[in-house]
Amino acid sequence: MEIFINGEKIDIGIKNTKLLNVLEKIEANVIKHGEVIVELKLDGEMVDGKSLPLNKKVKVLELTTRSHREILIESLYLLEPYTERFFENFDELEEDAQDLSRIIEMVSFVEWVLGIVLSLKEATAIDLLYSDYNEYAQEFKKYAEESFEAFKKEDFVELLEILEGAIVPLVEDLLINSKDYLKEVLKEESKKKFLN
Repeated sequence: MEIFINGEKIDIGIKNTKLLNVLEKIEANVIKHGEVIVELKLDGEMVDGKSLPLNKKVKVLELTTRSHREILIESLYLLEPYTERFFENFDELEEDAQDLSRIIEMVSFVEWVLGIVLSLKEATAIDLLYSDYNEYAQEFKKYAEESFEAFKKEDFVELLEILEGAIVPLVEDLLINSKDYLKEVLKEESKKKFLN
């Protein structure tokens, strides 16, 4: 089996070429380097991680990986247009407060933003540069979890109250600071690349 990671052919030093064993070894290697697998191709075909053909003989395995910071940088670039969509959904819900597809999209947005907030705390030095960031992250996490609970209970009135009263101001704060956060993350990423 030929193995390519980010376009570079590698030898992982494994004799057993069972797909599951190969993937486990590669995943351990990727995690060790602080990256995540974002794309997997087997014999040129894109594969979803949930539907791996573990019994299939594979000749060529191709992986694309990215660092947590690279994913975070992309997310910070996408924050503004996704936030605009979130606020559009809010406006539309005033007309039909039971529009489940909009509600699901809004809860997904909150979950995505929570990922950004926690990643900024865990994968960068933002919390060292901004003394109130830890408090902000804890507050965002608390209200995000409350909104997820309200959604699970299908209490859409409570959900919208949490979103409007707590999440919206927190998202607005993040959006205001996101350009500064992005600059810091880009600086950290360039230092990391320079050191490597």
